Amino acid sequence: MAPSLSLSRRAMIGGLGALAGAGLVGCAREQPSGMPTDDGDDVTFQLSWTHSVQFGGTYLAQDHGLFDDLGLTVSLAAGGPNVAGDANTVSGAALMNISAADGVARSNAEGADLVIIGAQYQKFPGTILSLADAPLVRPEDLLGQQIGVAGTDTPALDAFLTINGLARDDVQFVPSQYDPAVLTAGQVQGLFCFYNDLPVALAAQGIEGHSMLLADFGYNPMSQTYTVLRSSLEDARRRDQILRLFRGDARGWQLYRDDPRAAAALTLEMYPDAGLDLPTQEEQARVQLDIMYSDVTDEFGFGWFTDEQVQQNLRLYDLLSIEGANEALWDRSILDEVYRDGPTA
Repeated sequence: MAPSLSLSRRAMIGGLGALAGAGLVGCAREQPSGMPTDDGDDVTFQLSWTHSVQFGGTYLAQDHGLFDDLGLTVSLAAGGPNVAGDANTVSGAALMNISAADGVARSNAEGADLVIIGAQYQKFPGTILSLADAPLVRPEDLLGQQIGVAGTDTPALDAFLTINGLARDDVQFVPSQYDPAVLTAGQVQGLFCFYNDLPVALAAQGIEGHSMLLADFGYNPMSQTYTVLRSSLEDARRRDQILRLFRGDARGWQLYRDDPRAAAALTLEMYPDAGLDLPTQEEQARVQLDIMYSDVTDEFGFGWFTDEQVQQNLRLYDLLSIEGANEALWDRSILDEVYRDGPTA
């Protein structure tokens, strides 16, 4: 995650495809440098944001040699506000990227042919952050309130209000560049942000807040998705690379769940110049567990998604005016193979 709290974080979970859509069709004809080559099993894994413990399980997989054990040499490519993750997979610069289902759907509507093979988050991390002494606990608490939101996130909040029977006129949206100062200064009563980000940063400053996860009230677009080209799944060698890359990553996230503090320490060791501090990374690692694991992952395995989640997302796309998406956007065959014998990769 970016050290600056004023940067928009929509790109953290893939966004709405605005960045990824640029030049997708043209890029598809370029040399697929991130794909398997005759030179060996070197692949690139494109992350969705700048380095932080948000990707701690992947760092553990790399540090513990879990990719090496599977015959892969994996390069981790950092994301950020100017990195179009979906486009990097389409062009072949990456074999797989972390994205978001709505962003992938928008990329496909613009000419890509991407497929979601898993999801790191069981809950969308978007939240309405309020101060603890004036908490916004349920959607109806938003009535008549001022809510800070970046422009790119207003469609999400519009859909959230619709799902919960509220009208746009019931809530005043205040433009915010992901800056918590508008909340702490009392200019707004709530701020749209991400559960494992600004609430942790404020707590580190001694400011107690309350988070209302949108996912707990019907708005749960699939987030931090493992995204690949459909043609890669249909190619035997590339599919095998994807299978091993996902398996190694899932094993790293199993280690993360057992010891998130170790992931935080490793993050600072691997990226000492990222402007991170250990206490915040440790708390972020702990908080992130809430949205990554569920009864579903306990039963089926990390990264799993259900048919019900797919249908929920398709209904959301109608609210978000995303056209052309259907069940073919998802493919569970990699998950089925990895977890054939149970929920451990």
